[in-house]
Amino acid sequence: MDIHRDPVVAERRILPALPDSDPEMGEIRWERWEPALIMTHIDPTCVTCAFPGPLSTAFGKTFYTPPPTLARVERSVRGRPSKWATVQHRSYWCITHWAVRCPRCDEMRVYRQDDWTEIHYRPPTTERAVPPTEDNVLF
Repeated sequence: MDIHRDPVVAERRILPALPDSDPEMGEIRWERWEPALIMTHIDPTCVTCAFPGPLSTAFGKTFYTPPPTLARVERSVRGRPSKWATVQHRSYWCITHWAVRCPRCDEMRVYRQDDWTEIHYRPPTTERAVPPTEDNVLF
């Protein structure tokens, strides 16, 4: 008995999981994987499996609460200084992380953007990491 297989579903595969949080910044919400922009000064190939590119990238957002600031509520008049109040601005989701993944071997690195520290590394999937050779001998 033959089972009909949808080629679109057959092509789908499970992508590596991105980290849910950063110890220094808290919860991370990730956007979709998108093809990386091609830039003339950056080599778009994967150094592990020699995939010609482009690699995939995703941006992660963390919830940022800005520090309170002073705001002038009343101007100064002769003999009386200005009046100031502490104001807390709204918190918002801010892009703080960047992930890069090779579509062929799934090697992935995640960076924190403020200091470009690598916070997560996923090694390549071994079946796809090594490019095939004619005689299947690596060296």
